[in-house]
Amino acid sequence: MARTQSRCGALTKNGTRCRRLAMVDASRCHFHRGDWSTYTIKKRKEAEQKAKARTRRR
Repeated sequence: MARTQSRCGALTKNGTRCRRLAMVDASRCHFHRGDWSTYTIKKRKEAEQKAKARTRRR
């Protein structure tokens, strides 16, 4: 059976290409998907919480 799902291929922190399978109907894996990746969402929420904490202290 031939593989129909492509590889991600995004650059990693080490400078090599990601070898994970890309998500269906996408060119990247769930780590490298952009604004909607779980990593990006987690970082954005942390930044928002820090901003709210700064405004509350004043």
